[in-house]
Amino acid sequence: MKIVDNINHLLDKNQAYIAHVRTTDKEKQTLAIHLQEVADITKKLASKINVAEAGELIGLLHDFGKYSTAFQNYIQSGTGLLNPDMDANYVDVIALKGKIDHSTAGAQLIWEALSKFGKNGEGKLCGQILGLCVASHHSGLIDCLTPEGVNGFNLRISKDDERVHLTECKQNTDAHILEQAKNLIDKQLVLSMCKQIRLLIKNEQHEQAISEAIKCFYIGFWTRFLFSMSTSN
Repeated sequence: MKIVDNINHLLDKNQAYIAHVRTTDKEKQTLAIHLQEVADITKKLASKINVAEAGELIGLLHDFGKYSTAFQNYIQSGTGLLNPDMDANYVDVIALKGKIDHSTAGAQLIWEALSKFGKNGEGKLCGQILGLCVASHHSGLIDCLTPEGVNGFNLRISKDDERVHLTECKQNTDAHILEQAKNLIDKQLVLSMCKQIRLLIKNEQHEQAISEAIKCFYIGFWTRFLFSMSTSN
C-alpha cells in the first residue's frame, strides 16, 4: 500500500496543469503549452511596434494564475474531469463562476519585478502598462482613474495573495515558463519600452509642441494596442 501511495503522490506532483479542455472530446491543453503558444503570437504582434519582448511577456503570463489549485479544481470540475461523488477536490462551478482570479497573479509578478527599475519611475510606468494588459485580458482595460478618483490599477495590483495565489503559482509553475519570464523581466525591457514611448511623444514628430495631456493620450493608445493582443487569446 505504501508503494502505491508513493506512486500516486509522484503522479499528482508531476500532473500537468490545465489551461483549457475541449468540449467535444475532453482533449486537454496544458497550461505550459498554452502560455508558450500565446507568447509566440503576442511577440510577433508586438514586434510591429518594436517591443517584441514586451508582447512575449504579456502572452507568457496572461494566464499565470491558472497554476493555482483553486483554478485547477474549478476547470476540472466544470469540464467533468472531477466527479462530484468521487473527488474531494470537486467544487461548485456555478457558485464560483467569475470568482476565481487567474489574471492578477501574472500582473503582480510583472509589477513587482519591473517597478524597481529606473530613478524616475520608468520601471513603474512599464510595469503598469504590461500589468494592465495582463490583469485586464478578460474584463476589458482597467480604468486606472475613475471619475470618482479611484485608482483602479492600485486596487487590482494590491489584491492579497489569498485571492490571487501568486506565491502558490510561483511554486507550481513549469520551471521553463518561470525561467523564460525572469529572462524577459529585466532592465533591458524597460529601456526598450521607454525608447519607443519617447519616440511616440517626441515633439519633433508634430508641427507644434504637444501638451502633457496629449502625450498621455498617445501612451494610452499605445497601451491599448498591446492590450488588444491578449484579448483574443
